Amino acid sequence: MAAIDFDDDLTIQENAWRGRIVSFGLLAIIIAAIGAGAYFFYFKSDSTTLARATEDLPVKKATINQTLIITGVADAQFNSNLIFQASGKVAKVNVKPGDIVKQGDVLATLESDDLVNAVASAQANQKSAQLKLDDLLAGSTGVELAGADQGLAAAQAGATKAQNDYDDLVKGGSTADKAAAGQGVSAAAAQLASAKATRQKLNDTPSNADRSAAQAGVAQAQSGLTTAQNASSSAQNGVTSATGSLKSAEAAYCNPDPAPDPAASFCTTQAAPISASDVAAMNSALSTAGHALKASGVISANSGYLSAINTASSAAASVTSAQQALDAAQAKLNAANDGANSTDKAAADAAVTSAEAAQKAAAEKLNLVNQGGTEFQVSTAKAAMDSAFASLTAAQAKRDEAYRGPKANTIEQARAGTRIVVLAVEAAQIRLKNGQIIAPFDGTVATVNAKVGEFFGAAGATAAIVLLTPDALTLKMNVGETDYTALKVDQGGVVIFDAIPGKPYPFKITEIGLAPTITQGVVTYEVKASLVVLPGNPRPAPGMNARGQTTTDSKPDILVIPPRAIRRKGTDQVVDVRRDGKVVEQVVTTGVTDSEQVEILTGLKEGEAVVVATLVTPGKGGPKAEATLPGGVK
Repeated sequence: MAAIDFDDDLTIQENAWRGRIVSFGLLAIIIAAIGAGAYFFYFKSDSTTLARATEDLPVKKATINQTLIITGVADAQFNSNLIFQASGKVAKVNVKPGDIVKQGDVLATLESDDLVNAVASAQANQKSAQLKLDDLLAGSTGVELAGADQGLAAAQAGATKAQNDYDDLVKGGSTADKAAAGQGVSAAAAQLASAKATRQKLNDTPSNADRSAAQAGVAQAQSGLTTAQNASSSAQNGVTSATGSLKSAEAAYCNPDPAPDPAASFCTTQAAPISASDVAAMNSALSTAGHALKASGVISANSGYLSAINTASSAAASVTSAQQALDAAQAKLNAANDGANSTDKAAADAAVTSAEAAQKAAAEKLNLVNQGGTEFQVSTAKAAMDSAFASLTAAQAKRDEAYRGPKANTIEQARAGTRIVVLAVEAAQIRLKNGQIIAPFDGTVATVNAKVGEFFGAAGATAAIVLLTPDALTLKMNVGETDYTALKVDQGGVVIFDAIPGKPYPFKITEIGLAPTITQGVVTYEVKASLVVLPGNPRPAPGMNARGQTTTDSKPDILVIPPRAIRRKGTDQVVDVRRDGKVVEQVVTTGVTDSEQVEILTGLKEGEAVVVATLVTPGKGGPKAEATLPGGVK
């Protein structure tokens, strides 16, 4: 029996095509699985499929508006950061946040006493300049003419004297001048002798006769004082007696039997003297039976009282005068006993010095008229004479002007001076106004940064007061350079504020800015619009963000169709149009468009119908309908 080789028996002999067949089989299985899956998902689904039904849409006329989407911010129509135009401490702040002010109201002021005084001074100068101009235009008054004549006469006299003085120095004086100068020397010598005698007398002790005379004067003054005092005492007694008599007469008149007619106020309260109304009453009573005698007694007693008062007053004055005379006499006696005091001696010395100077001047005058002046005196007199004649010329011109009236250039100079002071007043008022903050428009105070006592500079970075108009709102927008040319003043639109959803706010463009703003290479321009708050809508606050649109162009009464009716075919735009019961393809040209309509320029007529696919909502997992984009691009 042959042996068995297990290795050879168990070895499988591989065929070269076997591996390839297996690989092809596996690939076929995978392809079949993919096909089955695709069939399951796309053809076996229970979802609703896209129906390719069609519908006819009319070619009609309508209006296409081209709009621009915009964003903006609400702002006050007027918003002003107010500052002082001068520097200083704040004196008053007249407002607080929330206050409503009118244009021209003073909101705050700086300390301005110096500025107020400067305005008052400038106004005073203006008034003075105006009065001077008015005087020039009115001409000279009679008083001014007389004054001009007197001024000329005085100038002529001065010039004549200066001429004579000069001639005397150059030529010497005349015989009369020499005689007058000699008399002046004699008079000056006599005056000096008298002054020296008076001074010497003060050095001598007063004589017994002087003392006796002074004592006699004191005794006489004392006697006069005693007499005056006695007379004053007697007069005062007379007043007391007259007062009693008057009151007795008043009581007699006021006796109720018979009742006084007419009544007098002294019947209630006795008076001395009686009043003027009671005097009139007594005069009236003189003609009344039963009262005339009593009234006469009151009148007589009142006169006696007044006379006694006058006598007592005179006597008191005499006492005062007598006392003064006694004081003077006593002072004279004291002086006689004491001799001259230092004041008297100083006065006498001064008199002697003055007399000596006068004598020297008289001697120089006499020498001058006899021999003439020195070179210095002549030159001085010449200068004085020239000055005197210049004054004469000026006085003559002033008189001529007074009678003729001022020259035209003088009046013009006065007018120019008036204009200058008017400008000075205006400048002072401007400086005063610069120390105030005045409301430039009607508005509401938003912020007050100025506080009383604080220093505020004219060029401070912080506004002293912020004023705005929250009831008059604007819309501030920024538009790009590509949209800039599409905007026009008075162009309208509508916005909605993020903070007030669902509420439309119409606007109208009022201002289109010319200055660009460049931010990271993007150019924008500021556009402002007036904002309208419709009834029932809340009022937006400044700073609120808004978004909306504005119509930049409008084409009315044009042929339109929906954008989805148009498709591309090569370079053409075509539509399906129903004509004579058949759907035919038509090439069209289009114009402007919006999101819902396209303008048809050629290819269609009003009343025709274009055929478009009707879309049905696909079920879950089903294919989605292919959307038609604006412009016909599918």
